[in-house]
Amino acid sequence: MMVEKHEKLKRALLWLPAKVYELAVRLRVAAYETDYLKQKKLDATVISVGNLTLGGAGKTPMVGYIARYLKSEGHSVAILTRGYARDSSGMRVLNGPPADCVATGSYREFGDEPLMLARSLSDIPIIVNKRRFDAGRWAADRLGSDVLVLDDAYQHLALARDLNILLIDATDPLGGFEMLPFGRLREPLYGIKRADAIIITRADRPFDQGQTQAIIKYYCGDRVPVMYSYSTITKLRHLATDEVYDAESLAGWNVVVACGIGNPQAFAEDILQAGINIVSESFFADHHAFKQEDLDRLTRDARDAGADAIVTTEKDAVRLEGLTHGDVPIYAAQLEIQSDDEVRLKSLLLRTVS
Repeated sequence: MMVEKHEKLKRALLWLPAKVYELAVRLRVAAYETDYLKQKKLDATVISVGNLTLGGAGKTPMVGYIARYLKSEGHSVAILTRGYARDSSGMRVLNGPPADCVATGSYREFGDEPLMLARSLSDIPIIVNKRRFDAGRWAADRLGSDVLVLDDAYQHLALARDLNILLIDATDPLGGFEMLPFGRLREPLYGIKRADAIIITRADRPFDQGQTQAIIKYYCGDRVPVMYSYSTITKLRHLATDEVYDAESLAGWNVVVACGIGNPQAFAEDILQAGINIVSESFFADHHAFKQEDLDRLTRDARDAGADAIVTTEKDAVRLEGLTHGDVPIYAAQLEIQSDDEVRLKSLLLRTVS
């Protein structure tokens, strides 16, 4: 009863600032929709990947998938990202010309997701800059990039794009139907109508497909293709040795799951689907800056639980670098995107860049 009363009081206190924030978001969107604010255009094909809700919908893995595919088709691709939670400012370049790169190797310099992308896509430049237009113009002029893939840019309305891909997480498709702080929506639900294509991620999990499709149809009609994808843990990388193992080799192991990502429960389910047993879970805030005491505690917990290993994500792995590992091995899970709509998605991408 006390908890319910506390929640009602909290909601009452936050109602006015929440509505002011929502009004500001609505006015900003309307300003771009009416051309009161003009979008800037780049001399390259721009593909944006983003979502409507807070948390991990699989944006960064999808960006990597798209960039890798278009690179394999002969395009000069660069990824533009703001580098959330980094300590630096201005532009930073990964995998670019040596004279333009700041090679500290630290996630604090670039952000954890850009550094993770750069290491998995060593032949694709990653441009870190909150000013995406400036980053895109630099990539087109300096690198000759003809395709620019924007990471987490659905709400970055200042830059025009040729393909606007909206990801909807099947495990939390509509963010409780409310904007922050009462729900998980970054903007009102009608933002769905800006999408040129929608991909339902984690579509192998149970979800109300009928409701999701009905809402998409309400805002978009039949004009927007809807595709489905999911991810599977296929490899695990030993952080100390950098050796990579097939996921099957860890099947039956007992592990501690430790991560600081937007949707940690979905990651835990991925581990279970790989046939790996979970004896303990330690979830941190998204982009958590790990300290030595965090890792020491995880090692103690794993030892006490009789765990064979600690399993984390590649995103978390870059934030564990520089820390001293204990006597329990740590592995980073590597995900592979899979989809029955792969041909449709690749066809859409090729039509966009042609």
